Amino acid sequence: MAVSRTDPSGDETRNQSYNYRHFGPEYYDFRTFDGPKPGDRAPNFEAVTLEGETVELSDFRGRWVVLETGSITCPITDSKVHVMDELQKQFEDMVFILLYTREAHPGEHYDAHSSLEAKLERARTFANEYDVERTVLVDDIEGTAHRKYGGMPNSVHIVNPDGVVVMRGDWNDIQTVTDVLENGDENSIYDRDIYRGRPVFFTEKKGVLRVLVDAGPRAVWDFIKNAPALALMHLKKEFRSKRSER
Repeated sequence: MAVSRTDPSGDETRNQSYNYRHFGPEYYDFRTFDGPKPGDRAPNFEAVTLEGETVELSDFRGRWVVLETGSITCPITDSKVHVMDELQKQFEDMVFILLYTREAHPGEHYDAHSSLEAKLERARTFANEYDVERTVLVDDIEGTAHRKYGGMPNSVHIVNPDGVVVMRGDWNDIQTVTDVLENGDENSIYDRDIYRGRPVFFTEKKGVLRVLVDAGPRAVWDFIKNAPALALMHLKKEFRSKRSER
């Protein structure tokens, strides 16, 4: 459970709870994917626009919503920004939201967020640097919305006009998202959601190394140090996925 920013505990305690300063596999459980499943009502949440206005997910009721999570230090987010912007042009009647979360790989240049104001400023930097065309919403400092939707660094949920999740993925798979939106059936619930998706890197703006270098040396070292454990976690997940499909 995240510690409130008003808690008198030290920074290290707060960062370990949600806004960690050192990336590690212990912050992500690839065996499970919490949050709403296809067929569940999408949990409502409050977030802040880049202009500082508070909005709720329910404000978009009556329209399709594609909700993606991300941050400037997430290489997977880097690989999806412009592809998702192009997808929005294809489905211009739908709402595409990028929910800015905690930093996936914090470093000296882009450290863990210390306040909502700092998080908002980081989201603005992200939006300007990538020329993001979608709606960017900023989660609160405790990651309330992010945790409601599973807490993964680059997840995606598609919500129909009635506010029901019809598809989700622990990693944003562009082709699957496109297929669901092209179908456009409000009553279709995708039973085999893509929570077994892979963190695929492609069509990057920067690429993995540049994203980490921009974040800072600490981000590079933490990633290298934990790469074997991450690879093993993904292999185990894929093995379990294939067994469950037999």
